[in-house]
Amino acid sequence: MKKIDLHVHTNYSDGIYSPREVLELAKESDHGVISITDHDNLDGYRNAIEIAKEMEIDLIPGVEISCLHKNRDVHILAYYLDTDNEEINELLHVIYDNRFHRANSMIEKLKEQGVVLDREQIYERAGENNYLGRPHLAWALIENGFCRNKYEAFEKYLGEHCYAYVPKASPSVERIVKAIRNAGGVSVLAHPYTLRNDEHIYDIIKFGIDGMEVFYAKCNDETVLHYNEIAQNNMLIRTGGSDFHGEGLDKEIFKNFSAPDFVLDELRSKARGM
Repeated sequence: MKKIDLHVHTNYSDGIYSPREVLELAKESDHGVISITDHDNLDGYRNAIEIAKEMEIDLIPGVEISCLHKNRDVHILAYYLDTDNEEINELLHVIYDNRFHRANSMIEKLKEQGVVLDREQIYERAGENNYLGRPHLAWALIENGFCRNKYEAFEKYLGEHCYAYVPKASPSVERIVKAIRNAGGVSVLAHPYTLRNDEHIYDIIKFGIDGMEVFYAKCNDETVLHYNEIAQNNMLIRTGGSDFHGEGLDKEIFKNFSAPDFVLDELRSKARGM
């Protein structure tokens, strides 16, 4: 059985590789099933459709949508959704606009502190879609000598406790889950361990989420078992992914990762029942 990875990013969000480069790497690594789940846009997936056909890789429609629950960032993966659905596309457009304005507001606040960054340099780094986020600002801070590493960038300038920080303006988890269902898609809670509180997970389950990303490449066996138990006890499908972006050890993780075969059966079965 070829490898399965249901959580992959390209340079249409915060990955460093183009859709073609990601699929070429997937082919080299013997992946048979991939979902390009760029943050808050479907353009990377759309760009990859014909390339995946050429390479005989099964490309599952996907997107990772940013939302909020009790002022915490939550990411919801949507699979097998109607990518032309008006409601979803309008939501993604609003989230994109909010993200763009937030990043530019933070650039202005950094300037007030005497930290002047080149917007064009940041936009170029942000890739095909000008998908702007704090990691791009951190890169610019390091590149221009204001910080030594990403940790320092967030500690001194970009963290929630910092002057330049601007809160996100994202839709609620409940709204996103409903929109995914309206688009005929399957909703999955991404990397649940990042919530650090199972109460948030149980809240999200009440909103009608369909699944949970149990098999996450960066989690240890104990963590996987914990979320597997929650998923099974709450009749959620289980998915898995590397969350590949392309930096550092990311490439090796992607090349070697595969979700269990049954996750594809669960996902497809759920999608057929929508």
